[in-house]
Amino acid sequence: MKKTNMAGALYRLIYCSRNVILQAMPDAVLEDEIRAILANARQRNKADNITGALLFTASGFAQVLEGLRDVVERTFERINADPRHADVTVLSFTPTEHRSFPDWPVGFSGQTSPDMPDPLAHLLADATGAGPRATTGSDVLRLLERVVQREDEWVAA
Repeated sequence: MKKTNMAGALYRLIYCSRNVILQAMPDAVLEDEIRAILANARQRNKADNITGALLFTASGFAQVLEGLRDVVERTFERINADPRHADVTVLSFTPTEHRSFPDWPVGFSGQTSPDMPDPLAHLLADATGAGPRATTGSDVLRLLERVVQREDEWVAA
């Protein structure tokens, strides 16, 4: 990632990735893995003053990370190395004047059933490389703002 002299400025990074939990860990219980991801992220993000939200579906993840640039970069490098997802694609990494998720170290909305409509399916289909990207970081941010605010039982967990 290109460095600027704004290391102390507030930044927002938005990415998506393909869920490979069950391929990487065939004996995994999906809900248990997601709860473990959330518990770890909430602890680390709170300590690092990172806020944001995570959307999990049967096909993938979309996440917003907000905080100081250097801390967001370190956090994303750790996330990027996690073997539970693949095809990690940064949709946006920009300075921002305010946090969209100021009260949540990791707001969360998720679904574990492949029978439910998947709001990430079209985005992840594009991530495999065949065509132009159909979704922007701004689109993912608006989606997360909408679904995370509705999913209070997951956010509070």
